[in-house]
Amino acid sequence: MESQSRYSISYRSVETHQVMDWIRAGQCGNVIGMRGAGKSNFLRFLFHKDVQQHYLGQKQADFLFVLVNLLSLAECTSWGFYELLLTSLLDQIQPPQISSEALEALTALHREAVHARDTLTAQRAVERGVAILCRSSPSRLILFFDEFDAAFQQLDPSLFRILRATRDAHKDQIAYVVITTCDLARLRDDVTERQVEHFYRLVGRNVCGLGPYNKADAWQMLTSLADQNAIELDQNVSEQLIERSGGQAGLLKAMTSLLWGPQYGGDLVRLNAGINDEPIIARECRKVWEGLAEDERAALNSLANEQPVDQQIADWLKFRGMLQKTDPPKLFSPLFELFVQKQAPASSQGTLIRRSPRLVQINGRRIVTLTDLEFEALCYLYNHRDRVCTKEDLVCAVYRQQYGIRQGDLTDAMLQTLISRLREKIEPDRAHPRYVKTVRGEGYRFAEPTAREQPANHAERKP
Repeated sequence: MESQSRYSISYRSVETHQVMDWIRAGQCGNVIGMRGAGKSNFLRFLFHKDVQQHYLGQKQADFLFVLVNLLSLAECTSWGFYELLLTSLLDQIQPPQISSEALEALTALHREAVHARDTLTAQRAVERGVAILCRSSPSRLILFFDEFDAAFQQLDPSLFRILRATRDAHKDQIAYVVITTCDLARLRDDVTERQVEHFYRLVGRNVCGLGPYNKADAWQMLTSLADQNAIELDQNVSEQLIERSGGQAGLLKAMTSLLWGPQYGGDLVRLNAGINDEPIIARECRKVWEGLAEDERAALNSLANEQPVDQQIADWLKFRGMLQKTDPPKLFSPLFELFVQKQAPASSQGTLIRRSPRLVQINGRRIVTLTDLEFEALCYLYNHRDRVCTKEDLVCAVYRQQYGIRQGDLTDAMLQTLISRLREKIEPDRAHPRYVKTVRGEGYRFAEPTAREQPANHAERKP
């Protein structure tokens, strides 16, 4: 992956510091970048030896960086994931980083996994291959999983249990960095279940937001693009390009391709006059828009139309780089703001429950008073709303222990009290629950009322 970088060592310095600090400390993490923000450029930058030397110093030789690009999956299955991981290790780790004997053993394991085309065989090959690498090399293995969203969303939960178990078996010698477009908790309903939860908590303890470029990095990108096109940069023109694009890599590249193309011939005034009707600009904006969750879109739509939004979601959007860190907050790009203004506002009705940033909306009404235990119970019920949740399920999920083991004097009465407190806060009438239903002799079920049953959004709650 090593090639000459077009960026200086100061490129993405804040984000690079964060990721290198995780690596130095032996920790895992999640880089969350908006679409079109240059995630691939960032990864290429991290893999440069001079960058690693700058941030890791004398410890550079203590680490082996391996990129697993999940766009290259032969098939989106657990077997495909394991096969790609083995292929990536073979392609990117060579002597003298490991011994020839270790490389031969790893090659044989990969051949066996491909020949068998069996998930368990491939899983065992990965486990044994990582063990061989850890024994044969003193360096810590850092696995970067790029384009991780679809894999995390679609693959079997057992795969994430295996990844966590592999890390636990070689805790001081292996770490994961996953690159996604959104927070992992938004991609699966079962992130609170054990097989997935342990992996989610492992990589979710450290999170880095990858938003638009700052002015210095945007200027570096413009300089590189100008050199490629034999264009002499004008400072005033460059500043306007950066300001209108907000420093977002995709928009900045689209604007320069228009400006320096035959249609506009470097005439920025004409480009500014017609840019809102350009399909390439609309495509870049839509790419960013489609990478957002519904509540994120709703908040941006409100801000673009000068309506207030909840501070928590505003802070999250600032972290993601979607908003400037101003008061009042502004969208990162005037071009993107115009695009958002044209989008139909999302409905404020219905039920929406999510972890990051934490949000509970019941029939359009925000609930902000839930305790951690109440929130965990509600999340579990909501994520399993297609079935009855037994008391055993709830106790295990909420209290993190098996039902029937009375550690801390856990009793049925405690669970009943918890559900009662939850109903007190979310139900219009706690005596006649609409959302958290009791299923006699079995447990509880989350129900979303039909339109006829749904209480009016302005209705007063009964005491």
